[in-house]
This record gives sequence, C-alpha cells and structure tokens, in this order.
Amino acid sequence: MAKTVSIALVDDHTIVRNGLKSLIEVLGDYKVTAQYDNGKDFVINSHHIADPDIVIMDLNMPEMNGEETTRWIRQYKPNLKVLILTLDTDEKMIIELFRMGVRGYLRKSCTEEELRKAINDIMATGYYHSEISHNALLKNTTGQDTSRPAQALGLLNERELTFLMLVSDKEEYKYDQIASLMKVSTRTIDGYRESLFAKLDIKSKTGLVLFAIKHGIVKL
Repeated sequence: MAKTVSIALVDDHTIVRNGLKSLIEVLGDYKVTAQYDNGKDFVINSHHIADPDIVIMDLNMPEMNGEETTRWIRQYKPNLKVLILTLDTDEKMIIELFRMGVRGYLRKSCTEEELRKAINDIMATGYYHSEISHNALLKNTTGQDTSRPAQALGLLNERELTFLMLVSDKEEYKYDQIASLMKVSTRTIDGYRESLFAKLDIKSKTGLVLFAIKHGIVKL
C-alpha cells in the first residue's frame, strides 16, 4: 500500500490555500497536514508538528517570502522538499531557486495534472522541472544512475562536460562568456548545448543546471 504523501501549504491568501488543499486531496494519496500564512508563520510553528514530505509555498509573501523561507529550510531542515508556486517564470530566478535547494516550481496557472506530476516526481526523483524528463532525474535505491540520460553522462566528451559545468556555475556565465572561457566560437558553444540537450533528454538551460545539481556535477 502506497504511503500517503503529507503536504504543508504556505501562502498568505487563505482562500488560495483552502482551494489548493481541496484540489490536492482529490488528486491522489495526498494529505495536507498543515497550513501557514507566510514563511515567518511556518518557521515559528513548524517545530510543533512532524515535518511533511513536501512544502508547497508561494514565492511572494509578506513577513517572510518564499526565497527567505527556502534559505531557512536549507539551513535548518535540509531534508524538507520545497515546491514553489510562482507567477515569476524568469529563467534566472528559477535557476537561483534550484541553487537555493528548491526541488521544483510551478506557475500558478498550472493544470491539475502538472501539480500531480510535480508532487509525484519530487517524491520519486527528488526534483521536478517541466522541461527535463522524469528519466533524466532517476536514480535507483543504491544511488547508482540507471536511466539512459544518466548513462549518457558518461558518454559526454571532455569539452561537453566542461560546458555543462560552466553553464551551471553560480557565476551564471552567458553563452558568449563561456565561449571566451573555453576559447571557442559561439557557434561551437551552440553545438555543445544542442548535443547535451539530445544526449541528456533536456530542453532548456534551466534543465541543464538542475541535472548538474541533481547528479553532483556542481555543488549547491
């Protein structure tokens, strides 16, 4: 029998939380075990109950926003999985969220199926991203990579691996800067990127960064 996934909601709009709770609990074997008005409310009161499996949290909140709360969770509850709900889909912000330790993000306009998939992927692989395949994030219970994309990592040549490390670096290099650092043309960099997309079954820069974080190529 599958374990019920416990979920905490952090959002400053009560009607949104209540609506989300009602939706979540009919999507699958999920149970909303706690609700909080903002990050500060979560920090103060979360010590009094068992940690949930996932925290679904708004990014923009008063008192203590999603970014600040995520940093607190990373320091004091590092095993707690955070799924961010946001209107901001800026690539730079999303990459920064993953670097902070967020396990996934969803637009507030997402569908019910996207929400279900995000919860299930985070429980199965540790992460969710709409533009990176589920298989690219899988590891078996021994910690060994067994998926085709993970095996493909071993097929990357030295230059492709260097590109992956640079594109995922916290310095947030642009493609023309990477070309300069690697002493190649921007066209060559485009070739490295497209090769990685194909070999790793990934469709975006954000997906490359998440893959690198998940598989220990770059450290948080």
